[in-house]
Amino acid sequence: MAVEPALGVELVRGVAITAARGGPAYADHGSRARSRVALSFDDGPGALTADLLDVLGVRGARATFHVLGERVAGREPLLRRTLAEGHELGSHAERHERLGGRPLEALRQLLRTNAALRRATGRAPRVFRAPYGEVSTGVIRAARLGGLVTVGWDVDPRDYETPGAEAIHDRVAAAVKPGSIVLLHDDRRALHQTVVATERILETLAGRGLAVVTVSELLGLGSRAAAGRLLRPRQSGRRSISRV
Repeated sequence: MAVEPALGVELVRGVAITAARGGPAYADHGSRARSRVALSFDDGPGALTADLLDVLGVRGARATFHVLGERVAGREPLLRRTLAEGHELGSHAERHERLGGRPLEALRQLLRTNAALRRATGRAPRVFRAPYGEVSTGVIRAARLGGLVTVGWDVDPRDYETPGAEAIHDRVAAAVKPGSIVLLHDDRRALHQTVVATERILETLAGRGLAVVTVSELLGLGSRAAAGRLLRPRQSGRRSISRV
């Protein structure tokens, strides 16, 4: 596949990262044996990101923000703040479109997003959440070439349906367990109820003794041995989970 010259460095970096990490390339939850969960926010950086950082900061919780590459420019200070406060920036591809069965396009978008985040913050992401949660074996392999672990989720309160803060909280509280990855969104002001719900979710998790960490921390991506414990994709074909 022909790669844009400017992205060649990102491809080389990605291949080297994957070679060093080893292990499978997909996970939708972490270890059930440890009292930790991950909150993840998709589609930003957006109207709610700063408010969520404030809420998370009060509780000392760390989260993962899966960002769209096309939304990086002009939001560099917000992205740098996110990292400075101990959170993680993941990739949500360059544009919010279905990539399942389109590995070459996925690779292009992932490399572009890696490059955009590296320019904006000095760091590239470790994890990738596919738009709409739609992946295929080829897309997962493309992510590996970009140095990324593809992640899904096992708790979806469907906050994008704007059911109200109480419903969002209650859906998370009913489904979450040790090792869970929770799917939420931070892109538009209409979802402000997600911010309110997040305050209550953090209280509930603390009451259950569950620490809130980044997706990379939950999956142990810092070591080769931990990476080997990630889950393999549940099927070899296309996977569409929900709107993301």
